[in-house]
Amino acid sequence: MNAEGHTFMNILELSIRCLVRKRAKTILLLSIVFVTACFIYAGWACKSANVQTQTEGKQALGASFRMEENEADRHDRTAEAIEKLGGQNGSVDGSHIEQLESGDWMIWHDNSFETLQMEDIETLAGQEGIAEYNVTTANIVVNPVNFVRIEDPDVDQHSDLLGVSLRGNMEMRLDFDVQNGNIEVNEGRMITAEDKDVCVISRELAELNGLTVGDKLEFNDRKERETSKVYSAEIVGIYDTVHKITPIMYGDSYRSENIIMTDLRFPEKPQGCEGDPLYQYATFWVENVDEYETVKERIRKADIDWKRYDFLDNTGMSDTMAANFGDLDEMSTIILILVAVSGAVIIFLVFLFWLKGRVHEIGIFLAIGKSKAAIIAQMILEGILIGCVSFMLATVCAPSLSKSVADYLVGYQVQQQEEQRKAEEGMTGGAGVAEYETKVMGVKTEVTGKIVLLSACSVLGVILAAVSSSCIFVVIQKPKEILSKMG
Repeated sequence: MNAEGHTFMNILELSIRCLVRKRAKTILLLSIVFVTACFIYAGWACKSANVQTQTEGKQALGASFRMEENEADRHDRTAEAIEKLGGQNGSVDGSHIEQLESGDWMIWHDNSFETLQMEDIETLAGQEGIAEYNVTTANIVVNPVNFVRIEDPDVDQHSDLLGVSLRGNMEMRLDFDVQNGNIEVNEGRMITAEDKDVCVISRELAELNGLTVGDKLEFNDRKERETSKVYSAEIVGIYDTVHKITPIMYGDSYRSENIIMTDLRFPEKPQGCEGDPLYQYATFWVENVDEYETVKERIRKADIDWKRYDFLDNTGMSDTMAANFGDLDEMSTIILILVAVSGAVIIFLVFLFWLKGRVHEIGIFLAIGKSKAAIIAQMILEGILIGCVSFMLATVCAPSLSKSVADYLVGYQVQQQEEQRKAEEGMTGGAGVAEYETKVMGVKTEVTGKIVLLSACSVLGVILAAVSSSCIFVVIQKPKEILSKMG
């Protein structure tokens, strides 16, 4: 063994003896490094977590995928619009901001802000393995002009929008309520992609107004009932309700009997937004069920603006990367920084206290001719040995702790988003987008080799920074000063 190897073995042997001899302080430092390592693990794992969500009432059917707006990205784009306007009234990128006389701010968005982008839909529809696709609009509430809607006589209509809901489809047969078997067209026919200015109404609405296939219904903007342009749609079918459709929002405007199916581009016209559609869902059916996962991966590689969308599979579940689930990635980074800094400070203080209690030992080393560099190397090696043991223990605990931390962060964020949604409720209008409750069905964290490596480097960095800083106590003092304290 060469001189360097012999010196290292001596330092290693002394480090181990010191740790064994000072059990209480070793266990204290071991515990601190263990907790620090666990939370560093959790921080890295959360940054790469997958969040499984399910949106109530939005499950796709069969071997299909559904694309819809990502709520976190929507909030981000709203914040960007507010920043661009600099606290002034105005409009930018489909967002409109106005300060009311009360001093409160009102924010609303037009269809161009909320809608799925047709070019992105068509890009996904063109992927190999996709057999067909459908586009569905949001339920748009409009004013019925030449007919009356169905109302509950026992309900106060003061807070209702006093209209009917229009829902446009590219192909009505692919609408989720048709696919679910909630409604059946037993008179007339369904709407196709070639149709224009047509509609299919409920049996209840037809009987109330004495309507038949071939009649025309008239609609206009519910906000300007007396002055806005009236548009007509021909009735091509009448549907029967097999299973009650759960209203997407409160009020008779959204009750299932008042839902009128139309061609894809009709709802925007009486809404007063002709040429500015509001596509809420796009659903894609797989040609070969056996290739479901392959097609899914192929679609995910498509060149579209993915941060705008959530992509659900046929169970209604969506895997949303942490970066797309609000601020989970940012919160994980904050955890890493806080844990690393606080861990380094605590380890520094503990080691500094430890070194001050080892003046006699350090003095003896100096008296027998040992250099300061060798003494500092021994201290650092002691810290690394403690770090190795702590890190191995933390590796065992990492999966369960990472899962718990990720669950907490996601739950906290969902709560914050829900509070924000409630705060904005009643202040956002113009788009008529239905609000659905998004439930977190599970958070998947995986401790991969990359996470182990990143965590190991982080823990090592914290230990080196803390121990090296504490060793300044040895560096700044002259050997005579240290030896004089031995008495």
